[in-house]
Amino acid sequence: MQILQQAAADYHGLILDIGATTGLPDAMLHLHAGMLIFLATALVMRRGLDDILPLGIVIIAACGNEVLDRINLGNWNWPDTRMDLFNTIVWPLATLLVARAVRAARSAAADRKAPAEPATEPAAASPDFT
Repeated sequence: MQILQQAAADYHGLILDIGATTGLPDAMLHLHAGMLIFLATALVMRRGLDDILPLGIVIIAACGNEVLDRINLGNWNWPDTRMDLFNTIVWPLATLLVARAVRAARSAAADRKAPAEPATEPAAASPDFT
């Protein structure tokens, strides 16, 4: 358990260093991290932005981050945890929903433009005069 607590403390220190280096507040770091993980996952795994897998990876990463925060702090800070999860997930989720809406709209437009297949009538029975 000591190793996990040390890892959580080291991770927390890294996050504080990133915040200090960038000058961004914690909420902005969560927004950027969520989109970075979402886009990187889609790129590396060759998935579209309308695929659920990149969002799933973002959710897993966000939950993992909050568990490490919990281990480091020694207790849950629920208002902070809820906002961190929201900030990390909101834009990847919005991107996925927009990508799915665009795909559905394009599909519907393609269906409207597709020419109707001509109706084929059965060949008339012709007598065989041979």
